[in-house]
Amino acid sequence: MEDLDEESYKKRKLEQVEYRNKKRYSSIFMFVATIFEILETMAIMLVLFIITAFILLKLFNPESAAVQIAFQISTVVIFIGGLVLGFLIYKKVIQWAIKKFHLEDKLLDDVKSHYIKPTKEEREAELKR
Repeated sequence: MEDLDEESYKKRKLEQVEYRNKKRYSSIFMFVATIFEILETMAIMLVLFIITAFILLKLFNPESAAVQIAFQISTVVIFIGGLVLGFLIYKKVIQWAIKKFHLEDKLLDDVKSHYIKPTKEEREAELKR
């Protein structure tokens, strides 16, 4: 009986260490992913802004009122479009990074499930259990 208790104690201790490591790795991963998302979204907005400015200012007369209004409207559209496009690209890149670097076993389940949705077969297997 004493061996069983010692064995279960070691097992629980290993599980706690593994949980703390996963929590640490998940925190680091989320920090790096957030920094990446901010930089990537800003870069997308900058590129869209430069393209729009080039089109509006080089191809049309920059002193006309129509170009100025179009530039103002396009700034809002670029901001919203850049955010949406940044979120979509961010999610795809993070999914790729998790699979590429085999991070599934190093991250907490809630972090993994946020980025990688289970396949149809995995969902059906889960429902059968």
